Amino acid sequence: MDFFQWHWWAGLAIILFIAEIFVPGFFLVCLGIGCIGGSLLAAAGFGASVQLIAFSAFSLIAFFTIRPVLMKRMFKDNNVRTNMDALIGQHGKVTQDFEPGLRLGRVAVGGDDWRAESTTDHPLHVGDVVKIVRVDSNTVIVKPL
Repeated sequence: MDFFQWHWWAGLAIILFIAEIFVPGFFLVCLGIGCIGGSLLAAAGFGASVQLIAFSAFSLIAFFTIRPVLMKRMFKDNNVRTNMDALIGQHGKVTQDFEPGLRLGRVAVGGDDWRAESTTDHPLHVGDVVKIVRVDSNTVIVKPL
């Protein structure tokens, strides 16, 4: 049984397409497309060297044409903010009075109680609403509304 028969190429293409599910980046899809090219030429009766050249050519063409299109379409940056970045711009309630000289207190934001620092010397009292300006380590920097 010859290794370079069309069904071996087709089987390898299917395995590569399935493996792409587990590996991001569309690299294995390009190799799978190369396998399809090798399979077509093997079915046409060409020899092993022609099949390998077709595999290489189809893979490179797919890598430089199809992969960039798929990357743009699938890996969009939706500007979804997560973790501490998601806190910026949100409103919170003061849970501990801010001392005017130190400008330190506590604020509840998103269900969590944070150590907070005010941008102004204006005294903030429990229940006041503030806006999160930025996050410094474990301290949220707030401004009164």
